Amino acid sequence: MSVQLAVFLENHPGKLESITKALAEAGVNIRGFSMASEGEYGVLKILADDPEKAYRVLKERHYTLSRRTVEIALIDDRPGGLHELLTTLSSRQINIEDCYGITLEEGCRAAIVLDVERFPEAEAVLRENGVRLLGEGEQL
Repeated sequence: MSVQLAVFLENHPGKLESITKALAEAGVNIRGFSMASEGEYGVLKILADDPEKAYRVLKERHYTLSRRTVEIALIDDRPGGLHELLTTLSSRQINIEDCYGITLEEGCRAAIVLDVERFPEAEAVLRENGVRLLGEGEQL
């Protein structure tokens, strides 16, 4: 399991840069991120090497943010790899509230960040089905 930060920000030039600057100056490494915006506002999701430090740094700068526990599943980078992961969860009626992914090594492996309902059950189901999950403190 990992901790993901969600930072709520206005959709204006320089807002994203101000967040990355604050984290860089504090020595926090961004290991993964996703951003989506709708109109005037957006949400930046961050996986950091030190999520607690990242949270403190951004809170001190008055950003509105939250923390969520997420799973990071490592899967084969091949056609059907993602489908198999999703089938494993849907077969147990486990809902995925949010997810995003990235290929780590083309033709080898990909990382899928999962925010799921019934987190402990989802973790157990994935492990039982041979899905490698990053443990707490492990990095992408």
